[in-house]
Amino acid sequence: MTTQASKTAGWRKTAMQATVGAIAGAGGMSVGLTLAEGQGGVDWAPSSIILFGVGFIFALMGLFVGLGTAAPNLVGQRLLNVADAEEIVEERSSMGASSICCLVLGAALMLLAYSVAAGAAASVSPAAAYGILLVVLGGFTAVSLWMWQSFDELWRQLTVEISAITGNVLMLVAIVWGGAAAARLTAGPQPLDLVSLAFGSMLLACFVAAGRRGMMAPR
Repeated sequence: MTTQASKTAGWRKTAMQATVGAIAGAGGMSVGLTLAEGQGGVDWAPSSIILFGVGFIFALMGLFVGLGTAAPNLVGQRLLNVADAEEIVEERSSMGASSICCLVLGAALMLLAYSVAAGAAASVSPAAAYGILLVVLGGFTAVSLWMWQSFDELWRQLTVEISAITGNVLMLVAIVWGGAAAARLTAGPQPLDLVSLAFGSMLLACFVAAGRRGMMAPR
């Protein structure tokens, strides 16, 4: 009975997480694009929309983890896939750093997408947005190296797997898409498509690697 009750509670928690994520994602994306369109009549190209969406996912992940880290009892143990609030408290430093990195990286990607969109505000040029993204990536790398020192064997293996999966996905898509474009079977990638592909592949790799190790199971 206890095991069955735990499983039921776990699936209820998963359903709540999925519902909250879906509502927040759909609502936030809609509001973000609507606001952007209202400022200067931005005409969003498909490449900009995709990159904006990828950035929004990073920012949303950072927001959820940040809220859960700041309020482990009230929000964290209900919203995040953890056993209890104590687990969040134990990993607060790394989770806090990860949430900030995801938020800032997501914002930088959305800024780049917005700056490239036709009719975007002249005060945010693509060159400036790209420079900001490079600075953010430098900080992201520095934080990752700092976190690596505190990782146990499991997290180090997980990080290596994520890197390997990301590289393989990028290679596969580059070969298939580039070859098809060279053969004139389809249009080649736009510059923003390559940025979206890189960060989208990393997102996919995170979920695949975590799922393979059972870390996506309800807790």
